[in-house]
Amino acid sequence: MDKAAIIAWAKNKMSAADESPLEPGYRWYHGVRTAKLACHLATHMRLNIDIDALELGGLLHDIGKAGYRGPEPHGPRGAEIIRQETAHLFSPAELELVATIVANHYERPKSKYWRHKEPPSFPAEVLLVQDADILDHMGANAIWLAFHYGAGEGFSQAAAIQRFFAFDPPWYEESLASLNFDISRRELEHRLSFVRSFYRQWEKETDGELTILSR
Repeated sequence: MDKAAIIAWAKNKMSAADESPLEPGYRWYHGVRTAKLACHLATHMRLNIDIDALELGGLLHDIGKAGYRGPEPHGPRGAEIIRQETAHLFSPAELELVATIVANHYERPKSKYWRHKEPPSFPAEVLLVQDADILDHMGANAIWLAFHYGAGEGFSQAAAIQRFFAFDPPWYEESLASLNFDISRRELEHRLSFVRSFYRQWEKETDGELTILSR
């Protein structure tokens, strides 16, 4: 594969895309982080995987969503964009694996959508990107996303805090249940602990408390 050319193509396609209320190019930055996370997970578990395909699958997993507001599912859409525009930069096997990662990064076998049904079977590269995608939406990044969406919706600080405590917990629980690997769950639990601590501090500050007296 011509990895450098694929990355340059992806950056050109994603880094300037309108993602409002998020920052322009959010899908590119999210893809970069997701790729790194997936590779770190694979390295930690010493998995025998195609590391280049894993990295590119993580980088490109949301390319079907970059600047797109339509109803078409973004996973299959992204895989088709890759096949149409970059097939010549891959070997056939590499193209198929990267397209499979992108097409199925949202089809998590442990998610609620597959419970009580026969879940799909995917190569490890797909499962790694699925977990990395979840992890990148959590922790400090979750706060960054909440601020963007809250500002876009005109939320007050109190409303943003209320949404976190009232509506976000089921999403977090489902995210934990959907992860494929134990290390991913441990990482997410660590990130969620940080987020809860942040919101508890923020809630006290919006109430005008002296937080050094309420630890």
